[in-house]
Amino acid sequence: MTYETRQAWIDSVRQAIDIVEVVGRHVVLKRKGRHWWGLCPFHAEKTPSFSVDAEQQLFYCFGCQQGGTAFTFLMKLEGREFRDVVESLAQEAGIPLPDQLGGARPDPHKRLKAVLEWTQEFFQQSFRQNEAMVREYLDARGVDARMVERFLIGYAPDNWHGLKDFLQHRGVSLAEMVEAGVAVKRDQGGGYDRWRGRLMFPIWDREGQVVAFGGRALDPGQEPKYLNSPETPLFHKGQVLYASHLARPSWRKGSAALIVEGYFDVVACHQAGQTQAVGQLGTALTDLQARFISRYTEEVHLLLDQDAAGVDAMRRAFLVLSGVGLKVNVVTLPDGFKDPSELVQKEGVDALVDRILNAAPYVEHEIERAQRFGGLVSPRRQAETVEHLKPLIRAVKDPIERVGYMEMLAKTLRVHPEILTQSFGSSQEVQHTIAKNRHNMGVTAPARRGQPTEVRLLAALRRHPDYTERIRQALPEWASEKRIRVILEDLAAGRLADPEHRSFDGADPEVESLYAAIWHNDEPDGGGQAIDELIWALDRERARRRYDEIKEMLRQGPTTPALMDEIRRLGARLERYQYRKEG
Repeated sequence: MTYETRQAWIDSVRQAIDIVEVVGRHVVLKRKGRHWWGLCPFHAEKTPSFSVDAEQQLFYCFGCQQGGTAFTFLMKLEGREFRDVVESLAQEAGIPLPDQLGGARPDPHKRLKAVLEWTQEFFQQSFRQNEAMVREYLDARGVDARMVERFLIGYAPDNWHGLKDFLQHRGVSLAEMVEAGVAVKRDQGGGYDRWRGRLMFPIWDREGQVVAFGGRALDPGQEPKYLNSPETPLFHKGQVLYASHLARPSWRKGSAALIVEGYFDVVACHQAGQTQAVGQLGTALTDLQARFISRYTEEVHLLLDQDAAGVDAMRRAFLVLSGVGLKVNVVTLPDGFKDPSELVQKEGVDALVDRILNAAPYVEHEIERAQRFGGLVSPRRQAETVEHLKPLIRAVKDPIERVGYMEMLAKTLRVHPEILTQSFGSSQEVQHTIAKNRHNMGVTAPARRGQPTEVRLLAALRRHPDYTERIRQALPEWASEKRIRVILEDLAAGRLADPEHRSFDGADPEVESLYAAIWHNDEPDGGGQAIDELIWALDRERARRRYDEIKEMLRQGPTTPALMDEIRRLGARLERYQYRKEG
């Protein structure tokens, strides 16, 4: 079969697959009415609020408001690219991949990617111009020239407008720089470089495309020590592991993934030949990152800071990693060393390699640590130790390994194994704890709670599209947001009457979530009066949110006339809303 356009082929794939079957591979679903329900895989919950509509081929979570098609589901869950997901589902459905398709949409982020590439070029150029000074710092950190080239380390000069002027000569607007996260807009107009006087590390996505930057202060008095790009359309911290595209070949060859904290830690490991190392970018490890790792390797070594915060981070990481079936080990450093970068700097690469080769299973390490820190002092302390270790042992997938740890703990605490088994509860309870929805860590979300006001308003507009222009006039800022503008245009064109009437190309998952939310809305039609009430409610919510944001800005930073004027206007606006509510 031939397809005139790329979109026609994508639509044929979507129509050929069953979203219930695709989602059901990852979530336990039970039918209730015309929808299928289960625990959401994108946030922690105990009561199912995740819904799949087989008729419309859409999913939506009433808890976290994530939604979309089967394509969107796999992209979010596994961190895969849209093309990869569609092609794999096409193969499952027996739909051949066409050799050539017309009508392909241009990359919506092409310009943003160009801005980031030019920014990288500027940092590299600045490095060469200031090489003597920067090399002195890197030499002191034990970083050799090979690693500078491997990680494309650059330099942001101590200048407020160096990068901005460089990009403007390339025809880049300030708005584009701000969207790319490389410049900061001033309240009073204009903008300035985000980084000044910093060593610059490009941050790549999984395919090696620059999506962000991290800057390390060179002046000891400069704060913060590390400054990363903000979240952008291309950069989401919870989806990126630093240098994953460099580490992946080692994972494929059988090496365990090595997770460390900072840029210099990753560089130090690669310099020591441990090219399987990736960095967390200063955030807690996410389920999405763990799933990505599990596609290439079965084992992970954790080498995080040895302080109290690092110990807590390792515990959280273990629960996430073991939840996707990975075996987790811990690498410890000698006393007095806080990170692998410092160890390589002072003791050489062999010292680090030796520590990695002697990694111990994480749960075993924690049992031994409990013993060292007084787990046997008293019966009460023994009970506290069991409570501390119970979630870790329960999270181990392999039943033989899990029983082995229980026996090890019983021996360590000098209690009878049967008593310990009773403390852990029934085997059914243990199995439930480590079952498929392992991400539930004590956060409860109500089933099918009320949808956000903006979703209810858009759902009402689907029934009364003639009110679209009224929305644009009443809520101009909201209506001009890209995700809302797309939906209003589809409303005006009559493409929201049925999911089959519009195409899903995966370009904007946020828009897809909104579409899914709209089609999952089953509120009764309240007509024009209900729409007017929702306009009023949404405007009030947005005014309150902006008012609170400005109050926080004024609390943390300097007062500007523009901010004071805006907060006065918002205050008066909120007061009018209060009078209306009371009246």
